[in-house]
Amino acid sequence: MIEKQCAVEIRELALGAISALSEILSISRERCSIDDYEQLKKGVGLSIGGIQIDILDVINAVYPELDDLERRC
Repeated sequence: MIEKQCAVEIRELALGAISALSEILSISRERCSIDDYEQLKKGVGLSIGGIQIDILDVINAVYPELDDLERRC
């Protein structure tokens, strides 16, 4: 079982990684070819999906109160 403080720290790092990945799309949108941008977008999407499923969902299963998306509903 993940200690709650550890889960909080992991969650923050995972969200920071998502933010950094999103920045890739922001800086490349106007500076890459359409094909390259689409390839980057796919990679970013798969990476963010992996973080959500393999990290955040694991934490949220143990500590549902840490789930940002659940609180918005």
